[in-house]
Amino acid sequence: MFEICKEFTFSAAHSVYSQHLLSKWTDNTYPKCRRLPGHGHNYKILIYLQSEKLDKSQMVTDFGHLKWFKKFVDKFLDHKLIVSMKDEAFLFLLEKVEILKEGMLQIPEIENAKTKAKLLAVRKDYDVEEREFHSIPLSIMKEIYHFITFSDFQPSKYVKENVQIDFYQRFFDGIAFFRESPTSENLSKFIFNFVNSRIKELNIKCKKVSIYETETSFASYHN
Repeated sequence: MFEICKEFTFSAAHSVYSQHLLSKWTDNTYPKCRRLPGHGHNYKILIYLQSEKLDKSQMVTDFGHLKWFKKFVDKFLDHKLIVSMKDEAFLFLLEKVEILKEGMLQIPEIENAKTKAKLLAVRKDYDVEEREFHSIPLSIMKEIYHFITFSDFQPSKYVKENVQIDFYQRFFDGIAFFRESPTSENLSKFIFNFVNSRIKELNIKCKKVSIYETETSFASYHN
């Protein structure tokens, strides 16, 4: 069996609402990773690919065949705050600022100017979806998607410098919603399945994904 590994890096933050600590095992029982608005890492992803045979280039596959994943990392993960769609405290916050209203995630109008952004998503079948975004029901987010983020926020017409526009642009261009708690373990599993779904035509498979949060701490998922 042949194996290769490719490394990808990005900087992001996450808020791990699911964190709980056991006093028997640690003196620090305050779960800091649950804090809002989150804490950051310089992440490192290692993608391990395997094949029983080499291709025409006498390789498992060319690393250039993973450029699509680099684009995914840059658009979906880099400089994002990753939160869970199930994080009730964060959803409460979104209701308070009226981004989540009556179960609908939406961009409010600003000075009578409609606003829009681009929705970038990975569906449950691991297909990638990109489309114009104005609003989406939270129930649909949870039902259909593994991962959702946004880009290119803008009002439909010129509005002079406005603190609301600044807030919504920074929020929508900076937020990413993940189906599960955004631990490195869950993200490793998601990326493992995502990569395998995309490389079938190459007749190889992703054997393992490891995600480093620091130089000394990482999580992996493999089959």
